[in-house]
Amino acid sequence: MSPESHTSNRKQRSTNRRRVLKVVGGAGVAGLAGCMGGDSTVPAAASGTVDTTDGDETPTDTITLGGSMSLSGDLSDLGRLYADAYDLTVDRINDAGGVEGGDGTTYELDLVLRDDESDPTRSEAIYQDLVDREGVDYLVGPYSSEITLPAGDAAAAAERPLVAGGGASTQLFERDNEWIFGLLPTADTYATTSIEMAMAQPDPPSTAAILTKEDPFNQDVAAGARRTLQSVGVDVVVDEPIADEAADLSTHFTLVEDADADILLVNGYQNDAVAAAEQLASETVDVDMAWAPGGNLTDSFSEQTGENGDFWYGPSPWASTVDSVDGVFGSASEFRSAIESEYGYEPTYHSAAASAVVQTFQHAFTETNELTPETVRNAIRDVQFDSLYGSVQFDEDGVIPREMVVYQWQPDTGTQLVWPEEVSEADPIYPMPTWDER
Repeated sequence: MSPESHTSNRKQRSTNRRRVLKVVGGAGVAGLAGCMGGDSTVPAAASGTVDTTDGDETPTDTITLGGSMSLSGDLSDLGRLYADAYDLTVDRINDAGGVEGGDGTTYELDLVLRDDESDPTRSEAIYQDLVDREGVDYLVGPYSSEITLPAGDAAAAAERPLVAGGGASTQLFERDNEWIFGLLPTADTYATTSIEMAMAQPDPPSTAAILTKEDPFNQDVAAGARRTLQSVGVDVVVDEPIADEAADLSTHFTLVEDADADILLVNGYQNDAVAAAEQLASETVDVDMAWAPGGNLTDSFSEQTGENGDFWYGPSPWASTVDSVDGVFGSASEFRSAIESEYGYEPTYHSAAASAVVQTFQHAFTETNELTPETVRNAIRDVQFDSLYGSVQFDEDGVIPREMVVYQWQPDTGTQLVWPEEVSEADPIYPMPTWDER
């Protein structure tokens, strides 16, 4: 069994319904049951449901949700946020008695989540295998647009609904795929509110530098940023790609410094934001605002960068401090406490979106009197409910339009909601202090 390949197959335990992490593998995605051995086989799911018997208990109808997640590889820091929130939400639903299906049956949820190792090709194979071999009818999305794109293709080819909480590229929703739904606003809107915040400051920026990873999500973020900057009269004086394996950004920051850019937008994932924060410090390049599209809002970003990560900004479609009622956890604040208690970190919008993915299926199952992939897909189109993530209702493209809020890492207090003013918990520290002033 390969130690690099993991499958998280969370099944019911007779004592408290919680699923246990099963480590399985091999070079491919097939042969999972044989690798696990003993009683650890993955249950087949006819039409997405199975009857399970645990000891002397009465057989229980079960609906299986399946998907891939970056549990290892470059994207694993954020991938684990999704996996944890998926798991915890399924647990809470089951602990509360399961899902009351519109067909009159009470179902418990099971979650099969396999490691795609941050590899789009592996993710596509996993989704195909889940449908073809395991009979999983209802699919939860992976993390990152680059990985969600092939997963969405596999879902469309199999005609299975996929609800994605970790993909935001416009490409996901521009290809006439009627089987994919997205909880995140599209990537081309990620920078808009942050730029508006900067322009509202007493000394607004006149120049900007854009560094961009060459993948669908970050290209869309950059494209939207360029449009917004142009609309407010800010000149883009540096506009450079970030290579896939780039660890050294010193050449890029020389350009930023030489051009005297006021604000820096690093369109990349968490490892890119960490590298940028470290090298911005080592090169002592001063900008008024350093920004990344969300991968820098996690506790692990702060742990890796220390004081070098102070004052960085990032957008979020979810304001964790704005409480809202939730049907599974009670409220957004209770969800936040549950994540902190269970996993020891503060949830971000990635966590909240993942919980909303599971709850979207929960509501769809409740609203249809016949559970099939097509009827559930149609129910998802019409679903409307309030949750810890806010209002969940998809537009005609399968997206939830949402304006971003802006967070900033501030010394001593950590991430602070700084914009818009009407929901902020602190003022933005703008411009960022120079390195000589810190």
